[in-house]
Amino acid sequence: MKIGILCSDADTVTLVTQLAERHDCTVHTSPAELELACRDGAGLLVVDLDELQGHPQANALTELIHAHRPPVTPRALPAVLLLATPAHQTWLRGMLLAGADDYLVKPVRRQELALRLDLLLMAAQPHDIPERIVAAGGFTIDLARLRATHPERPEMDVMLTRKEAELALLLLQHLGRPLSRAFLRERVWGAEAELPTRTLDTHISRIRTKLGLHPQYGYQLATVYGYGYQLEQLA
Repeated sequence: MKIGILCSDADTVTLVTQLAERHDCTVHTSPAELELACRDGAGLLVVDLDELQGHPQANALTELIHAHRPPVTPRALPAVLLLATPAHQTWLRGMLLAGADDYLVKPVRRQELALRLDLLLMAAQPHDIPERIVAAGGFTIDLARLRATHPERPEMDVMLTRKEAELALLLLQHLGRPLSRAFLRERVWGAEAELPTRTLDTHISRIRTKLGLHPQYGYQLATVYGYGYQLEQLA
């Protein structure tokens, strides 16, 4: 799916493109470019309302959203996600009434953005989103249903949280390689501030227990002192 982004904040753009990495994300600089993106088949728009302050075509975006919501169809593309601050309250209400699908209050948090994007992508093109099932390190991780299985251990079918699934997949995709705490935190939690010190350690412990990452099952998840963690698949 094509995704049009109207946002100049580099961190937010990077976050959206990472979370929607299977899709064609394009950054635009004006409502006029967004309109062209719609004509070119964009299925989702992510719009930072700060980009519209004082823009001569700002009102055109509300009209654009409304134009893509004809009452004769149950679902018209594109879906629209707005990024706003409390100062945008009046403007935001108008856009939601015009047909925008959802909004997030800035600063944007990775976990919440991931959830909203997933829901909008599924709603925009429900038959175009493949099952997010990934095989890595001998395991199969279902990122849609948040389940982990292992073909040689049929009794193992465990439920994971979103963070546990993302963290487990990182470790399984980098077998035998030490991964720094900073790398794991950034990839799983992104730029979220004030992450408690023990949060990563707690998630590692839960993954070790849930997936049985112990020598008797052919794995060893070890702490790399002063650096991070390393998952090895034993011979």
